[in-house]
Amino acid sequence: MEEGKVVASMAKWNPLALKILLWVMGVLLVVGSAATFIGDSVFNFGSSAGTTGPVAGIAFGAGMMIAGFDPIANISWVRALVVYAILEIVYQVFTQITIGRFDVVSFIIAILAAVLVLVLYPNKPALWMQGGTASGARA
Repeated sequence: MEEGKVVASMAKWNPLALKILLWVMGVLLVVGSAATFIGDSVFNFGSSAGTTGPVAGIAFGAGMMIAGFDPIANISWVRALVVYAILEIVYQVFTQITIGRFDVVSFIIAILAAVLVLVLYPNKPALWMQGGTASGARA
């Protein structure tokens, strides 16, 4: 099979793969945040600023899942996933350096999520807010 045909056949699966990626990350965020409710109820660190960390994580994960229905029209959520992945990577490196704690699973998932979004998203300039429509929506 020619290289062009292979790339074209893989590219047709990109929209579905992007939707699945947003859904999987959304589910991971919701489940992980829901699991922290127990710790947050014992050690109430997160709500002193008027917010509750687990609730914020669940809302963020739900937003990811909703955006998964149409990632192109919900480009802000796709950008938020990239920002989340970068922050997760930085956080894991920081905690390893400062307190010797490193979650390799979170680190790998963050790297995979960021790379997959960057590979799968069809309109790279819109993702980086360069030229064209800022929303990334199709004309």
